[in-house]
Amino acid sequence: MILYFLRHGKAGHYSTSADDDERTLTDAGVVALRAAAPLWQRINLRPDVVICSPLLRARETAELLAEGIGLARPPVTDERLLPGASWGDMARAMSVFPDARRVMFVGHEPDLSSAVRLLTGAASVRMRKGGLACVEFPGIPEPGAGELAWLLDPDLYEIEGDTGSISGDAARPEVTRVGAYALCTDDRQRILLCRLADGIIKAGSWTLPGGGIEFGEAPTAAAVRELLEETGLIGEITGLAAVESWVRRGPVPGAPGDDLHAIQIVYRVRITGGHLRDETHGTTDAARWFAREELAGVPLVELATEAVRLALD
Repeated sequence: MILYFLRHGKAGHYSTSADDDERTLTDAGVVALRAAAPLWQRINLRPDVVICSPLLRARETAELLAEGIGLARPPVTDERLLPGASWGDMARAMSVFPDARRVMFVGHEPDLSSAVRLLTGAASVRMRKGGLACVEFPGIPEPGAGELAWLLDPDLYEIEGDTGSISGDAARPEVTRVGAYALCTDDRQRILLCRLADGIIKAGSWTLPGGGIEFGEAPTAAAVRELLEETGLIGEITGLAAVESWVRRGPVPGAPGDDLHAIQIVYRVRITGGHLRDETHGTTDAARWFAREELAGVPLVELATEAVRLALD
């Protein structure tokens, strides 16, 4: 079974008044969601039913989605998806449609990201306005049984709209890079980090062991492979820690494409063997365990900063 979680698009400014429930999408929010339609169509986004919060901004988002992908069945509003909804509320709303195998929820934060974290075991998931997550299950959806298949950052919609109006060779090269990373701690509550080598973007900074997923490779296999290549250590996956997504626009020397969309899947990994060593002739040149007190003044990439928070807080 597949569940989709779509946060409503950009809306007017928050208000504490009763009228806040009737906040509508901004013009920019409408444009962004309409620009997302070609991308949604390319990934074959075809929910059997769309269940949305009754608040206006959520209803508008659900209607734009249905229009963009050509759904024949209109979205269904359900008060159980009002702000503050739990996964239990969503499950009860979904139970009205027992034959649906692909269900989409359109709602609010932090409700959606909380549900995704509960269902997948991820420690951190960030759902920006207009962001869309896909969680797959081998059977009945239940906490811890889901796998976060993908997470779309709304910046992609703007790129989709930008490049759609540019023809031929004038379009900027775009690259989507999916990487898998290992978040490892030891019995002394130290975290394992690797230093980026000379010639690599942000050389000298420390990051998690990990890197790009090869064609046809499972993300879990990539995380374990990269761990061995960069540190000499053997590990096994124990769970999903986080999924990060960001977009960089404009060329950077040594980076693929002019526009880069990076998706970083972080797994919790338990060390089972091997011997710690530095990588030679690779993207990293050192591997080391760090205690919390040793991290002061150590340059970290954003991924490592988030990993330290997840591992040591």
